[in-house]
Amino acid sequence: MPCNDITDSLKILLDPEDRLQKYALRKKTCGSDVGRRSLLLKWFRNKSAEEILSLSPEALFLEYPTNSKTWEYLYVKHFLAVKSGLSIMLGKEPGGINDYCTVDSIEYTPEGTIIQVEISVEGMTDDIKACGNCNSCGSVKSH
Repeated sequence: MPCNDITDSLKILLDPEDRLQKYALRKKTCGSDVGRRSLLLKWFRNKSAEEILSLSPEALFLEYPTNSKTWEYLYVKHFLAVKSGLSIMLGKEPGGINDYCTVDSIEYTPEGTIIQVEISVEGMTDDIKACGNCNSCGSVKSH
């Protein structure tokens, strides 16, 4: 039976040069993967935080198209989650209690940076809106 808490937990690992090495997006309460734990990692691994932040969802779908509205939604969800976590780490977003992406911790180690955030799925949906063409696809406002 599904729980009422739809908060997601995101953990990002960057190397010392701020290149993405790993990330995992999971349900906070039960630890279940959101679609797949690291859905975009095959495309984002070894990209710098700044490179990822410069990408748009439109560019993502041009490079990695999908015919499934479900997977399109999951791609956008993972994309926004990773971008929000990186934006907070770089000081481009606050990540405070009133933001949909809230910092749990940022740890700097010799191996790199570990970022852990919580994501309010309800808050994230404000950034995912209907494109107007079919009323079901995900289009993203500027973030």
